[in-house]
Amino acid sequence: MLVFYPRDFSLVCPTELTALSERLDEFAAQSADVLGVSVDSIDSHERWIMTPRSNGGLGRLGFPLASDEDGALSRLYGVYLEHQHVALRGLFIIDPNGVLQYQSVHNISVGRRTDGIMRILSALQTGGLCAEDWTPNMGTLDPIRELGPGRMLSHYRIEERLGTGAFGCVFRARDIALDRIVAVKVIRPVSPSTVTAVLNEARAAACLVHHNICTVFAVDDSEGIPFIAMEYIPGPTLDEMLDEAPLPAVQVANIGRQIAAGMAEAHAAGISHGDLKPANIVMRDDGVLKILDFGLARVGQTSLDTGATAIGQGIRGTPGYLSPEQARGEPASRHSDIFSLGVILYELLTASTAFSGESVAERLEKVRAVDPARFADAVAEPFATLIRGAMIPVPRERILTMREIVDSLQTVPRAAF
Repeated sequence: MLVFYPRDFSLVCPTELTALSERLDEFAAQSADVLGVSVDSIDSHERWIMTPRSNGGLGRLGFPLASDEDGALSRLYGVYLEHQHVALRGLFIIDPNGVLQYQSVHNISVGRRTDGIMRILSALQTGGLCAEDWTPNMGTLDPIRELGPGRMLSHYRIEERLGTGAFGCVFRARDIALDRIVAVKVIRPVSPSTVTAVLNEARAAACLVHHNICTVFAVDDSEGIPFIAMEYIPGPTLDEMLDEAPLPAVQVANIGRQIAAGMAEAHAAGISHGDLKPANIVMRDDGVLKILDFGLARVGQTSLDTGATAIGQGIRGTPGYLSPEQARGEPASRHSDIFSLGVILYELLTASTAFSGESVAERLEKVRAVDPARFADAVAEPFATLIRGAMIPVPRERILTMREIVDSLQTVPRAAF
């Protein structure tokens, strides 16, 4: 925290300096170092500090005072008055990366209130959104609750809330810069490390360009609200399309080909999904499938009420679609995605849940003890062979690839549905 003062410590200055010094422990608790700067000489500073307060001096201070006699630093920060050769009352809060987070410049005659400085510093430390009346004993604003139709987020005008999930909330919005409709996923601020990981995963997915993969347009947190702007895809998710009756083999083949084609592109780029499931696959009105939410299950905790969960140390994803290695807490890989697609194909063909149970733990145990032959025997070829290979328990033995799945499903006639 850089604090500029006028020449010769005018009558207001001692009140500010002593107030700051008396609360230095509070600033230290916020990991803030304080440096005072004026255009006086070091000799002048020493006289002021050595003179007791009872005699008009400053007395001992808990932070250093720097001399800027030629005004070079004051000019750099834009607080130097050339005709008076003094500095205005500038306050600059700079983070460890050298980024200016707050600045305020006062007239020489107007003192700064230490409580106000402490409030700003405390608010910055929260990493959240702090309202005008925010105080350190209050929580920050919840961007998901505050956003609604007509509100702006960056250059996106929110139109409608589409749904709330494990990692945040998805809105339909208009990109006013490019005049197009997009989907904006606002990430829940569960922890700085989780948010950073989610955004990094989204940036990795942004390199994927394929007609079966939802396109990521932007990843941003510059306004204090982490969000991902992506292609808006009207249409139902695959789980919304499922009912009590199995889907025809032709339709399942069409769906499987498109999922596998998109995933083959991702795997070729070194990117796995980690939470491949019907709820993450959307079908457009023209029959084109789009895969959503690459990587999100690998980077943060989710909740049971949304169908995804984090059970025990390191387990991420949705219990009914996890691979055995994920159910053991191992990281997701392209082999895990193959297993999940096998589960999806089985459920589409049979209208039966592959791994049912009264509890998450029970379903995870069934996944770990999977018998691929049981599922393969319930369906016809070429699906039986694919499911038998996709649901092999040991990942290194699960050598089937997404490209091979695409090729195998070519044998099922392509018919409209």
